[in-house]
Amino acid sequence: MNTVIAIPAYNCAPQIGRVLDEITPELAARVAEIWVIDNRSTDDTLERALEYRRTGRLPNLRVFRNRQNNSLGGTHKVAFEHARAAGHTHVVILHGDNQAASDEVALLLDHAAAHPDTQTVLGSRFSRRSNLHGYDAKRVWGNRVLNTVYSAVALRPLQDLGSGLNLFALRDLDPTTYLRFADKLTFNYELILDLVARKVRFAFVPITWREEDQVSNARNWNIFRTALVNLAQWRVGRRTSEPPAEPRDYEWDEVQ
Repeated sequence: MNTVIAIPAYNCAPQIGRVLDEITPELAARVAEIWVIDNRSTDDTLERALEYRRTGRLPNLRVFRNRQNNSLGGTHKVAFEHARAAGHTHVVILHGDNQAASDEVALLLDHAAAHPDTQTVLGSRFSRRSNLHGYDAKRVWGNRVLNTVYSAVALRPLQDLGSGLNLFALRDLDPTTYLRFADKLTFNYELILDLVARKVRFAFVPITWREEDQVSNARNWNIFRTALVNLAQWRVGRRTSEPPAEPRDYEWDEVQ
């Protein structure tokens, strides 16, 4: 495995240092590089990441900034496309808001190492052995309902449709499909349905998830409604309700 940890970051200046602190030296040694990808934050997320890089604690840490705000889904595309171009085989997506525990990246890497036929490993907030701390009850209920409905329609158990900690094998992803997906927060729903449609083997691993000082960019009802509409249209073979992403290069610049 030639893996990169990609950390999408938008307005998470209070949390980005904690995310990086939780990456142990042992974990950092297991990956080729660690990328903080600032999505045109309006706070000092970028500066905090640069300050951390200058400490030298994570020698393989690099800091990038998107040339435009690509939203969360678009930043996934940025990570996938640049990782593919650089010759990496796997991408860990770790959200920059510190809701996931960074050291649990090792759980996903361990599972992939133990199961060569299952290289895409998704973090699950809602399995029996998952640990939730301070997570809003309405959001837990909404996610569980979506998981149940998606599982029934997809005819495949889906424990989580989009946590902030996932390992993707680039061999399992098809750029001709995911580059057309919306750049919004619903990107993960479209991606997991595409994996199901193409019969990709993937697994779920229970993870820790917490809500402390994070500020969600999601509008829960809109996301819930769009997810259900997308699922219905996917089932009948139509494109999802979200408009496809406009053609763009998904370019970034490294910041020193």
